Amino acid sequence: MRRIARNVFTEIYFWGCNPSFVVTDDGVVMIDTPQQPIDAVRWRERMLEHGPIRHLINTEPHQDHVLGNAYYPGVEVIAQAGLRSRYDELVPMMASAERIERMRRTDPDSVWLVGHPSYPPNPPVRPFTDELTLRVGSHTFHCIHLPGHTKPQTAVHVPEEGVVFIGDNIFHECKTFVQEADPWEWLAALERIERFDVEVIVPGHGEPCDRGYARRQAEILHSWVGVVERFVERGLTADEAVREPLDVPAIDPYPIGQRLFDFGDLDGMNVRNLHARILARR
Repeated sequence: MRRIARNVFTEIYFWGCNPSFVVTDDGVVMIDTPQQPIDAVRWRERMLEHGPIRHLINTEPHQDHVLGNAYYPGVEVIAQAGLRSRYDELVPMMASAERIERMRRTDPDSVWLVGHPSYPPNPPVRPFTDELTLRVGSHTFHCIHLPGHTKPQTAVHVPEEGVVFIGDNIFHECKTFVQEADPWEWLAALERIERFDVEVIVPGHGEPCDRGYARRQAEILHSWVGVVERFVERGLTADEAVREPLDVPAIDPYPIGQRLFDFGDLDGMNVRNLHARILARR
């Protein structure tokens, strides 16, 4: 666990995203949850050492940010309005036989917690559209809709700590996932991120960084878009584009982060998504 400001803690070594929490004088506010059940339970115990858990804010709908919600029963979950339907789509797989069998191989310590009756699904119950401001003790949590990596993507700015939690709008020095992103919305979000008056950005993956990394993230997105635009200009279909050789290190030189390697053909997914979006803009 990393202390990144006076009252802010994050964990960058769990399998999945960087779950974080802020300690206030009226309890704890969480940002995202660990993907592995055993990590989620241990993380809960660490937070409870600092006081009751008051709120959980999800920054996006991907599994590595929300599967751990179940292990915080009774905690109010806050998210951008579009996240609820995505969460509900995940519910059938949360305790499925397929997931349990996969976890027997990849995460045996967590199997006994999957589908445990004490931990039912815990979806967002407090939605917001554009912005939501929470006041917890003497801390402010400004939740801002910044679509990009996903449509319901959210930033959480805590001005008293000089920190903003960005979720996967930034992959700090690890491979960028563009498999469902709107790259133009994402680039606009990065321009806003660069203007936050903060000392520290907590990315969805990788080490905490400063605002300057927003420009590097934008360069990677521009590289992906440029490559696929050239495929489209040549008249290639999506299937043909996926079969084209890619100089991936020239597009995005960073390694995959936090055990996200079991994802299939990520480069192909990136190409297919961008191919469809570029065609739709023509």
